[in-house]
Amino acid sequence: MARYQVVIKRIVSANGKIIAEAKSVATASGDNQSHINQSVSVHVSSGNNSCSSFSTSSSTSYTK
Repeated sequence: MARYQVVIKRIVSANGKIIAEAKSVATASGDNQSHINQSVSVHVSSGNNSCSSFSTSSSTSYTK
């Protein structure tokens, strides 16, 4: 059975505009093995400029 966790954090200006947003998604699954995937994306916006970044990681462990 897979388990998921999503975390979203935002920085919002006084006028309600989203300045930055970070999103983390973690997935864990397995019976005799544990497999974890995590991805993180970040988006920053200021005026006419914006920047985005994305990273992912994965790990697997086995039990007897």
